[in-house]
Amino acid sequence: MRRRQLPVHSPVTPRAVCSAVLQALGLGHDPRPAMAARLARDHAAESVTLSGSGTEALQLAIRLARRRVGNSTLALPAFTCFDVGAAAVAAQARLRLYDVDPATLTPDLGSLERLLKSGVRAVVVTPLYGLPVDWDAMTALLDRHGAFAIEDAAQGHGAMWRGQPLGRLGVMSVLSFGRGKGWTGGSGGALLLRGGGAGCVRPNAPVATRTRFGELNVLHRIAAQWALGRPAVYALPAALPWLKLSETVYRDAPPPRAMTRTASACIEASRQVAEREAVARRENGRAILGALASASQLGVVQPVPNATPGFLRFPVRLARGLRGFASAAEALRLGVVASYPSTLATVPQVRACMDSLDDRWPGGDELSRTLFTAPTHSLLTVEERNELIQLLLSYRASSGA
Repeated sequence: MRRRQLPVHSPVTPRAVCSAVLQALGLGHDPRPAMAARLARDHAAESVTLSGSGTEALQLAIRLARRRVGNSTLALPAFTCFDVGAAAVAAQARLRLYDVDPATLTPDLGSLERLLKSGVRAVVVTPLYGLPVDWDAMTALLDRHGAFAIEDAAQGHGAMWRGQPLGRLGVMSVLSFGRGKGWTGGSGGALLLRGGGAGCVRPNAPVATRTRFGELNVLHRIAAQWALGRPAVYALPAALPWLKLSETVYRDAPPPRAMTRTASACIEASRQVAEREAVARRENGRAILGALASASQLGVVQPVPNATPGFLRFPVRLARGLRGFASAAEALRLGVVASYPSTLATVPQVRACMDSLDDRWPGGDELSRTLFTAPTHSLLTVEERNELIQLLLSYRASSGA
């Protein structure tokens, strides 16, 4: 079978699989207390709640934010992962959407300020693909209006703002360890509280009861990720349409559950390899960014000053989508895939929770049409990286080019 690049790679080692197997069988000590303590130290958190997924952790954060701000509307980015919308819907929040700047993938502060002036007091901030937002500008704006941010750092592993890792910046921060994240356990998430967030009423603890079936289900995900998450075999699962590996699909968020012991064991055993993977992603991301610096036919997303991108994926705006390549099949082989297909406003479940349907999000609309990502992970060979760069440099932004 022909080699096909993964859009994103979450490393799972044989050692991590073995650790997960032991926990799935109920052997060994519970690794979750040590994991929570490590996250608290590394992210300067006063409280850590481990959950079944990043979406569940975000749901807890939104519920806690609603207690803090009362009946105030919650602001979400118009263009982001659909799971962000699912968490807000499950938390029964009233919603407004702010726009996203296509040039940087960061919040459009003018759009956000209009919502703050209308009474919004809690804002979810989602650094896409490991590109940090200008946190100084964000907090200055929020402070002027007496609002605060929930930092959803699900895609932020390996990224930093002014030398501080993402997941350490907000009074409430969310981490995710699911498939396709920089640091994985097959599933799992964490809610971190500090400062004003830690002073709130604590979130209700996730449901603690996990069956042996639940543990084995997570083990199955980890094993599948280890076995199929490599370019030599990825063409097989990518060819199965029901897996929807490269598609964004809205799924209702379940009630928050406790993280499994199996996921926690895998996360802890993968910590060092995840750090090495983050270094490789940053190096590949910087190399691609530098090579495309003068490519005017591309909408190269630029990191904001003082940011160290984690480059979970390399985002680029392609005016004609895959049609601008001489061979769309070659682009797919090298791991180029579309980003989110629409703004959150088009998702019926999210739309039903929105306070206003009159807002407009031109940046989000543009990104839903043009944003694609390319791989940056360590399984991308130097030869493939060079092929990818040449492919992007040859892109035709108009049909007459």
